[in-house]
Amino acid sequence: MPQVSPSAGTTASLFAAPSPFECSWKLDALGSAWVHVGGELDLSTVQAFRETLQEAQLGGGTVSIDLQGLEFIDCAALRAIVAADALARRQGHRLILVRGSGQVDRVLALTGLLEVIEVVDPRLAPASS
Repeated sequence: MPQVSPSAGTTASLFAAPSPFECSWKLDALGSAWVHVGGELDLSTVQAFRETLQEAQLGGGTVSIDLQGLEFIDCAALRAIVAADALARRQGHRLILVRGSGQVDRVLALTGLLEVIEVVDPRLAPASS
């Protein structure tokens, strides 16, 4: 039976700690709202995301959610995005997703959201400030 030396790394050391959650929004020069999200968007952070989305949608018009900084997204976050999209459509406005990481894109594709919600290339997002 192989022996593991005390200096060998543990499984826990193989994984990096998640980035802290970030969520903010700003208006661009054309009056469109840009919501920037980073870290892990899940059940523990979705309320802050919902509140930020609601603020961004108050002005009407287009709201773009920039997913480039996300490392993880779960079903609670997907429900918040679907609800925000439904509200935008009812009000005659647009909700746009800016593509994120491969992992986030896979979740959106597997759930069918890439086919239902407007998605754009990250090169169209304004630079973060």
